[in-house]
Formats: sequence, C-alpha cells, structure tokens
Amino acid sequence: MGKIIEFPSGDGGKKRKGEGRKLKAEKLTQEEFMELLEPFKEGLRRLYPSQVKDVLGVAGFGERCGNEVFVMGVLAWESLKQSSPVLSTFLALFIGGKLEKISFLEAKNNYWDWRLMLDTYQTRFNTKEMFEELQLLREQVLGGNMT
Repeated sequence: MGKIIEFPSGDGGKKRKGEGRKLKAEKLTQEEFMELLEPFKEGLRRLYPSQVKDVLGVAGFGERCGNEVFVMGVLAWESLKQSSPVLSTFLALFIGGKLEKISFLEAKNNYWDWRLMLDTYQTRFNTKEMFEELQLLREQVLGGNMT
C-alpha cells in the first residue's frame, strides 16, 4: 500500500485568510496598490540585494483574495550594476503584506517563472485578464508586446 507524502505549500504553512470557503478576487484600489510600494521596495532589496539599489516608480494593478495580493505592472528601478534607470515588466505575489514572489518578464533567469505563476494562481485570481491588461500597459509605457 502506498504512503501519502505531504509537501510544504511554499507559503511557510501560513493559512490563507478565509481558507475553507470560496473567496472571490477583488480589484485593488489605487490607494491599496500604493500601500504595497514600501513592502515592494523592501522585498526587492531582500530578493535581489546585489542588483536593486532603489525603486524609482511603479505603474500597475492587482487583485486581492484573502491575505494574498497578485499584482502586475511596470517597474522603474535603479540598478547597482548600470548607470541608467531600468524599466521591467513584472508579476508579483504578496502574502500578508510581504512580497513573496516576483517574476520579471524580460529576465532570462527568475526565481519563479512568470508563465507558471500565471497558471498557478489562475484559480484564485483573474490572471489571464490581468495579463492582457499588462500587455496594454506595457505597450503604453515601453512600446511593444512581450509574447
């Protein structure tokens, strides 16, 4: 007879708010999005200490489902390795107000693959619709499509 092995969920065993009942994703307001800016800066410096000097600005949108927030947008940041500012398109997941995962669409190497993130979180967030909106935002800011 087989043995059941449980693997950690990747969120440190933290329960999501409202787990056990069906949660509906709600769009973030502009104020809620801006409240994520400081945790976003701290998270980027924590995840990429040898690359990110400062966050210069961010344009984007997101959805909240319980204590998870899934955001997409365009990031302007100052690199420790380049003299000019860098613009990057990203997907990010916040859990409990802390940046847990981020994927840059233009990067060759990511901790988390952005395509996999879209598929993984589509059960809780409207990732397909959000991604279409991200493509429009990217075209406005950077002028070009990413697929």
